[in-house]
Amino acid sequence: MLSRWIPAAGRQRGLLARLGSRAYSYGRVFDAAARDGELRVFVVAGEVSGDSLASRLMASLRKLSPVPVRFAGVGGELMCKEGLQSLFPMEEIAIMGLWELLPHIYNVKRKIKDTLDAAILFRPHAVVTVDSKGFSFRLLQQLKCRYNQKVDSPLHVHYVAPSFWAWKGGESRLSKLHNFVDHMLCILPFEDEICRLHGLPATYVGHPLLDDAAGLNVAGTSLQHKNVDSELSPDMSMRQRSGEAFSLEHGLSSGN
Repeated sequence: MLSRWIPAAGRQRGLLARLGSRAYSYGRVFDAAARDGELRVFVVAGEVSGDSLASRLMASLRKLSPVPVRFAGVGGELMCKEGLQSLFPMEEIAIMGLWELLPHIYNVKRKIKDTLDAAILFRPHAVVTVDSKGFSFRLLQQLKCRYNQKVDSPLHVHYVAPSFWAWKGGESRLSKLHNFVDHMLCILPFEDEICRLHGLPATYVGHPLLDDAAGLNVAGTSLQHKNVDSELSPDMSMRQRSGEAFSLEHGLSSGN
């Protein structure tokens, strides 16, 4: 039913606290932000869906942070409305698949370097990458190498877990992400449990489209799960069905 896919009402309000509770384990993110008088967040999205997710996260962080929040990074129109001045058009890194990447590989490498240099210059307390795992993971790996375990290295958060459950044995790859991802924000309720089982701290935060559906509250009607599926993209519907099968196969909790 719908309750499986809609996060608790207070889930998004608690997101900021959850980010600080683990990462930078001792609250270093917020201690540093309080000391600096601002919370600096470097955020990167390379797709339209990521632009939407990141813009909502930016708005929530600004509302919930006890200190002013300043953003830098790469994003689209919605993120720019939340105060981001994108380093370059988001579409320049919106490349899907190996064959599409090959003709643009030099440009993508240059964009990673430009983004890396900008992140270092910005001195963020946290770096948040949203989906676009090809670009995002390369960026986070190089950032981790550049900081080389320095005490003031930023928290690395990735929003939208890769679809590890879509291929056999894919969940085993999660343990490698721990080398450069400090915390994973998951949009499906079974993903956080699998991430934690493989050593990657994670939080289920839900999907904004489902939050919107819950907020409609149309009098005299009841929204069935199949109606939500019809509003989702085909890819998202496939993710939900595959996720259910994955949970059953591995004996995971349903997320209720």
